[in-house]
Amino acid sequence: MCIRLNCYLSCVRLKDDAKIEAIFNSAIELTEEIGLNKLTMSAIADKANIASGTLYVYFNSKEQLLNDLYKRLISEGTLSLLPAISHLPIKQQLFNIWSNVLNFRMANSAEVAFMHEFRYSPYLSDDAKMMDREFVLHILKLLDAGKEELIVKDLSNDILLPLMYGYVDNLARHLVYKNIGLTPEIIRQTFTICWDAIKA
Repeated sequence: MCIRLNCYLSCVRLKDDAKIEAIFNSAIELTEEIGLNKLTMSAIADKANIASGTLYVYFNSKEQLLNDLYKRLISEGTLSLLPAISHLPIKQQLFNIWSNVLNFRMANSAEVAFMHEFRYSPYLSDDAKMMDREFVLHILKLLDAGKEELIVKDLSNDILLPLMYGYVDNLARHLVYKNIGLTPEIIRQTFTICWDAIKA
């Protein structure tokens, strides 16, 4: 995981960070406005105020651009957090992930909308799927370990995972819609609700 992530970040740094940021932001905004299927490289270049030829210096195709954006959002969202918390008790790891995911989703609603649409699109590469899967596998391993320690309900992960994911996803949407700021107390209270639902 770390080798793949470091290689990806190193390649990105060789190019102009400001232009890449403009390109990625433009792709996110246009996806929100017109959807992935209607998104074109020329539209992204226009939105980012760069020449189409310059865009192709950075990305060979729409597919590469979108996959690189998706992988960056995954790494910024939670994937980079996992190595730093893997030594913690199961409940504490889940709390840290909950806090991180909730903060990211509330602060980056347009980015999250892009990720939702792209995740189920035909453009998603095997490499991006693998990065996405690494996060899910970590959660599944925590749930399995929790069952072994008799602190998590002995239910199928196909029941437990959607419960956790659905709650944090809808919670973030609701708080953004209601313009309710995220506080440590809200994070603690909502995690407690989630934990009470899955604990043995």
